[in-house]
Amino acid sequence: MPRMPAPPPAHLADMPMYCLYQAWSQASPVFVRLCEGRFGITRREWRVLAAAVEYGPLTSAELAATARLDLVRTSRALGTLCEKGWAERVRDADDKRIMNVMATPAGQALYQAMLPEIARLNDLLMTDLTPDEGRQLLRLLQVVAQRGARMATENVVVDKASRRQGGTRRQPPRPPQA
Repeated sequence: MPRMPAPPPAHLADMPMYCLYQAWSQASPVFVRLCEGRFGITRREWRVLAAAVEYGPLTSAELAATARLDLVRTSRALGTLCEKGWAERVRDADDKRIMNVMATPAGQALYQAMLPEIARLNDLLMTDLTPDEGRQLLRLLQVVAQRGARMATENVVVDKASRRQGGTRRQPPRPPQA
């Protein structure tokens, strides 16, 4: 039996992306305080470091894809991680043209110190859900993320962001005439 589409939400607060953003924006400051205040690392640097520890050694492009960041942001975070001694670029043993990124022993120690604290905050965030609800939410978020990735590759919205042409300062389009 075909699935009938739900009626469109009447309010922004009824839309999943808005609710996801609200959940993220409410919890995010707690994670920022932990990362920056206690450990001296930004969340972006943490994502890059975690990817290097969990999946490394990786090239910068592989690291960017794993951390879900663009190459410029990854390069900036990686530069800072290298300056702080938490990551290093190492020439590939098989192909000297390739530089791999690896967490240093200090970076691995930082990761090991932070991971239980990050896990504790995630558990605290899910306190009001049963374990089954928490697992279901995680699974559903993964499904939504996969759909979002497909939407991006399918060009569901063909318009391009145009910040060079004024972006948000540009005159808004006029509503359609009736």
